Amino acid sequence: MGVMKTAAVKGIIPAGNKVSELRSNLLRLISETSIVLDERFGAAGLEAVSEIFQRLGEEDAKVMKNRLGFGDTLKDSLDAWIVIGHIMGSKMQPNWISDTRVEVNHSYCPQHEEFVKRGKLYCSNACLPYVGAIGESIGTGVKMEVVRAADETAACVKALFVPKKDIE
Repeated sequence: MGVMKTAAVKGIIPAGNKVSELRSNLLRLISETSIVLDERFGAAGLEAVSEIFQRLGEEDAKVMKNRLGFGDTLKDSLDAWIVIGHIMGSKMQPNWISDTRVEVNHSYCPQHEEFVKRGKLYCSNACLPYVGAIGESIGTGVKMEVVRAADETAACVKALFVPKKDIE
């Protein structure tokens, strides 16, 4: 038996390996959920996927506010996105356009990579409802918009902003 297999059987799995395995499983779960519901139920299945991930995002936002102490500002919404990004292994670059708008580019998105590998992008059905719900549930009056939709060559660019009507 190899060293890694022996260690794993005995429950001695390095933290980095545990995180990588969990992350890989989550990415596959998101993809498989989207694929199966799309194949079985078409548009209705994709609506269900969107609803599931929106609900998960809303619940995760509540948990993040309670456990991590996030406030209700635009910066708090961005910070929540950054936390989720770290957990999922994405690389994100926020660009503050103004004090009421921040755009986030993903130089690497493992979920996008997984969707591309599987042959169909489900970003608008899984990822966007989830992160949109987090951003909008954390910050008061905060909204999300897609600046540039993902395609086969690049992940999306999203923005968090506070609409002008909510500022005045």
